[in-house]
Amino acid sequence: FLGRGLDPSLFEVSALQRREKDGRLPVQVTYQGRRAPSLPGVTITAEAPGTADGYLTPGSARKFGAALARQYRADRASGSYGTDGLFAGGVSIALAGAAAPPPVRPAFVQHTLTVQGSDLAGNPDTGDGVLVFNADNCARFSDPVESGNIFRDGVTKFSVPAGHYWAIGNFIRQSGSGFTARIVILPQFTVARNTTVHVAERSASSRITFATPRPAVSQLTSFTVLRGGQAGSAININWAGAGGQFWVSPTSRKPTVGSLQTFTSAELTSPGGAGGVPYAYNLDLAGPAGLIPAQHFVVRPASLATISERYYQDMPSAGAWTTIGTTAAQFDGASLFVFHPLQLPGRQIQYMTGNPAIIWYSEYWEFQTTSDFFAGQTDPMRSLHAGQHLTQDWNRYPLHPAPDVSLTGTGAFATQLSAGRTGNLLTLDTTPFSDNQRGHLGTGFFTGLFDGSDAVMSGRYEVDENGAPVAAGNALNGIPPVRLSRHPSVIRFLLTAARTGKRYILSPSSRTVWTWRSRRDTSATLPSAWFCREPSFSTTQQCAVQPMMTLRYQVSRLGMDGSAPAGRQAIGISVGHIQLARTAPVTGARVQVSFNDGKTWHATSVTAAGGGRFRAAFSAPAGAFVTLRVTAADAAGGSIRETILRAYAIAP
Repeated sequence: FLGRGLDPSLFEVSALQRREKDGRLPVQVTYQGRRAPSLPGVTITAEAPGTADGYLTPGSARKFGAALARQYRADRASGSYGTDGLFAGGVSIALAGAAAPPPVRPAFVQHTLTVQGSDLAGNPDTGDGVLVFNADNCARFSDPVESGNIFRDGVTKFSVPAGHYWAIGNFIRQSGSGFTARIVILPQFTVARNTTVHVAERSASSRITFATPRPAVSQLTSFTVLRGGQAGSAININWAGAGGQFWVSPTSRKPTVGSLQTFTSAELTSPGGAGGVPYAYNLDLAGPAGLIPAQHFVVRPASLATISERYYQDMPSAGAWTTIGTTAAQFDGASLFVFHPLQLPGRQIQYMTGNPAIIWYSEYWEFQTTSDFFAGQTDPMRSLHAGQHLTQDWNRYPLHPAPDVSLTGTGAFATQLSAGRTGNLLTLDTTPFSDNQRGHLGTGFFTGLFDGSDAVMSGRYEVDENGAPVAAGNALNGIPPVRLSRHPSVIRFLLTAARTGKRYILSPSSRTVWTWRSRRDTSATLPSAWFCREPSFSTTQQCAVQPMMTLRYQVSRLGMDGSAPAGRQAIGISVGHIQLARTAPVTGARVQVSFNDGKTWHATSVTAAGGGRFRAAFSAPAGAFVTLRVTAADAAGGSIRETILRAYAIAP
């Protein structure tokens, strides 16, 4: 329905964000006649002959979406999209206030391109679509409205300038809750005059399948075509879906104009009732340059990286996880992903395609309701090698603020610096409630996608310069850039974070104070994989890394419920600095513990192991909660002091 009843303005996300207010998205409906049509989910607020104003809400938008799905099924056999039913009488829906498109004035001599389409039985097709793109310069013919047409009685037509082109036929069949998608690609053809080409559904003869080392059930399949033009332009087309079949047309001849690359991806999980530790396969396989290969893939164990995962949690719950993989070439800023159920606490094994060109990202949520996700941890983007074996501890207590980490080293997936100075502006970005796996970040002050959490969040920040406050406020709203003097100074940064609710027993709050020496450095430049924020929310690499210190904890014999056996306790503590910082030697650490939520404190025995690593030892009574207070310093005058309430538990 894009351009056939649904105006393209409805898909401009930034425009939707600007216009939405108080949960209402204003729309304008145009039509033939004097009275506004009745559209499911659209509330009309004002009407006049030919036009009406209205709005959608999150709830009513679902009704409108369901009506669109019904209309699609009704129009499928006739190819009458946008002409009847919801859109009878010339109905068109647009974002209110959207600018009218400029008049079309072709800059080239136009030729008629006729595309003939036949269905699986070889008969003229009706209702399926075809996309046409210019291969010389994608900007010459690639607009999603003008480049996509629908077959009717086996024919559709385009007006195009002369040149080299390629086309995609999309043949979709729905059955119950599933679907079959047949993707037919004509890699290259020439238009020098009025031209006819043919797209046959039956040529999509290769079904996307994967043979994995262990039995697995398909959860998500994705197929991407990246077609580059001679002028350096490129088109990235992706198909993705769950619960369906994908068929593709293989090719045997490379295009002579531009480039062609395909990627086939899948996510598969262990069968239900398989027993043992659950596992998943996350696969991303590149086809040979210039060709579309047959789509049956045999996955060899030697081609995979293996990640053994432990998920810690004090309160048992049903959570969810997802993993996304992409190369810089196929990345277009949007991915379809599926959240899979996860029993917490628990274990899992993830097998990933081992290829350094692929960037993998994983996250999980501790609690999943029927309409919401909240709390959890995210992993930094990372690349993996075939044969690599990793262990990841998710949510291992104690939870506390952690800095951003980059593991890719590439500007295609840049990371914000946790403490940087651009001229006299200091920017800070550290995430509370993070675990102790390097690079993991908690959800911070985020409560839920739809606020289904019972947590009450609170937090405060304060920045002092040479002992005098220069900024303070509610940390829930983020920390804006802080203006410092141009002279060298000592910075003190305080961050408190708390979340209270029945689901949050361990590590519900923390108080961290950092100090370091700072000076103006206008010549400092970050590597391409990093950036600093500016007040306008733009980014810059003209930024000096601040020597902010970090802490990570490793509680010995910690169970996955966040408790350790009573008696002798040992906690490994790693003291360091944020990534890229010019590090000074760590000079010492002191650890105190409390068993009554900080009312009284006990010193511990601390042993230095070198390289900023320390081991704290003490005894704890059964059934207690251990509240931690750690202080560390470096040789450059920096320090960190962190207090974590009920950091972990002692078993009864």
